[in-house]
Order: sequence, then structure tokens, then C-alpha cells
Amino acid sequence: MDVSKIQGNIDPTAPVKSTRIRVGRNIDGFGLSPGITKDQRINVESLMKKAFANLEGDLAGTYYPLTGMAETVRQQLVDDHFLFVSGDKNLIVSGMERDWPEGRGIFHNKDKTFLTWVNEEDQLRIISMQSGGDVKAVFDRLARGIKAVGDSVKAESGRDFMLDAKYGYVHSCPTNLGTGMRAS
Repeated sequence: MDVSKIQGNIDPTAPVKSTRIRVGRNIDGFGLSPGITKDQRINVESLMKKAFANLEGDLAGTYYPLTGMAETVRQQLVDDHFLFVSGDKNLIVSGMERDWPEGRGIFHNKDKTFLTWVNEEDQLRIISMQSGGDVKAVFDRLARGIKAVGDSVKAESGRDFMLDAKYGYVHSCPTNLGTGMRAS
């Protein structure tokens, strides 16, 4: 992802509250959410704890596992609108919420502008966000974050993100095939 290709930005006088860009990623060798085993999910979480520990600079932060999460931490993540929760009927029916909350959690940097959900719909939901409409800054952080997380996963496990030559990045939901990117 080449940040230099972004030309222009949102007019700073426009009433934009925040900008958020996210991608999904799954790690080769582990099942996708509908078919992932409990052991695989726990292994993905364990791998990601190690991978997150390698992040540096503005991407460095803290991982919060859902299992055993302190109520004060949970409430702060809810108040920040960062925490994903159980109860989505589509995820339940498809089997993506089996063994809830085992093997799931959230990572965020100190500034809460770079986040990664672990084992929600996809194994990873990598998110960059901030107040205002500086799309280029949000995209730059996202691109650096995806690369840093991917490099760290590779260094820790020898695995890459699932990538198909024809369809792009492989996701649990086929509507995310390709880049798996959404922006709002």
C-alpha cells in the first residue's frame, strides 16, 4: 500500500468528526472463523501477543485479552467504542462465536489510533483511526501497521497473511475479498 498515491485530503473546514480505515487479515495455516478450532484460536492469540510485543514507535501498545479482562478495562474499552462484543446473530449462526471469549482480545497503541481485534470475524481486524479528516495520516498509520504486524507474525511464526493470487486477501466473509479494506 503506497501512501504517496493519496492525493489531497478532506477539507479541514468540513465537519468531519473522525476518520477510520480498517482491513481484515487471516494468518496462513489457521482455520477461518467458521471452522477454526479452539486450539487454533488460542494459538492465533498466543502468536499475536508475541507479535504485538515487537511493535515500536507510535504503533507500540498493550494487548487486552477478553478472557479475564478487568471490569474497569472492559468498561473503558466500551466507553471508547473499541470493544467488540458477543451477540451478533450472523456470527453466532456461522459458528464464529464458539468458545466465547476464549482466544480473543484487542490491542491498541498508547494514543488509541491503532487497534487490532484478535479473533472476531477474521483472525485480525487491523484499524487506524483518529479525530478529524486527515485521511492520509490515518492511511499512513494503517499501511505501516499492516506491514509491522505482518512482519512480526512472519518473524514469530514463519507464516504470512492468507493471500490468493486471483482473489486477494482471504477473509471469513467473501465481501471482504481483495484488500479487505473499509473506510469511514
